[in-house]
Amino acid sequence: MIEMTDEQKFKEIKTLMTFLQSHIQNSVKQSFTDLTFTLENILTDFLNVFENDNEKFKNINFLKHNYPAIDLVNEAKDTAVQITTNADLSKVKKTIITFQKHNLKFSKLIVIGFVKATKSKLPNVTVNGFDYLLKLVKHADNQQTEKIYEILKRQIPWNSLTPLDDKMCFDVVFDVINRSAVRDYTMCEGDFNSMAKGLFEVKEIITTGIIKGKSIRAKSLVEYTDKVKDKLSEIEFYISQILQICNKNKNQDNSTCLYLTRQETDDIDDLKEKIIEKTNKLATEFRLEKQIIGSPRK
Repeated sequence: MIEMTDEQKFKEIKTLMTFLQSHIQNSVKQSFTDLTFTLENILTDFLNVFENDNEKFKNINFLKHNYPAIDLVNEAKDTAVQITTNADLSKVKKTIITFQKHNLKFSKLIVIGFVKATKSKLPNVTVNGFDYLLKLVKHADNQQTEKIYEILKRQIPWNSLTPLDDKMCFDVVFDVINRSAVRDYTMCEGDFNSMAKGLFEVKEIITTGIIKGKSIRAKSLVEYTDKVKDKLSEIEFYISQILQICNKNKNQDNSTCLYLTRQETDDIDDLKEKIIEKTNKLATEFRLEKQIIGSPRK
């Protein structure tokens, strides 16, 4: 895989965050009631990237739904956080009143407005906005940057976005394809279940845009533009051919292991090469700074 430079990774994260911010802003206008809870989850994981293991934020709403005034707590730092879409002066004052009314004992209160934040000089409260989150990313080390990148890709609700973006959705699909079930070429004997599971998940993300039981989201095959849809259909067809070869041999004795002829392993490896080639070509067309590198064939 071609590694992104630090600047490229920051730009990619900024694009994802801006995209998410725009989606949230549109969702607020449409009065989606479950939006804030999703944002809490994203920012809990986001902020914890910068915390030590014994100083992590916790989503207090997991312990008590609709906890008053605050959403996250960091007991080690005696800090409480309110997460909102719009941290204007009215919202901040209301948070402080509720905070004091319930006699919450935290020495520091932070209000984060993901869409909009109005700086204030109110005592004992810090108001941060979208720029503050970007600043954290800008000064993050490589490991922190990679964690943030994965959090944002996992947490963005792709199926709810309008319009769905081909490049961003394919980026999700690319990462699912880029796994050992595709990269690693076939031995004469092997575990069917592990390879089949990986290939089924690739088919699933291509055709439906989701993987059952996982939070990965893209869009369904029919929602892509015709050019991209045709190329993804070819990749899905090659995967189906591999699974057909594997199933034919597995069904002979109901074993989890495969006993393939040399011709069958060559056929599977040829199909994997086609999958890698087609996927990499699409990545190049979308100007994604990454490629799948297959293992050496034997």
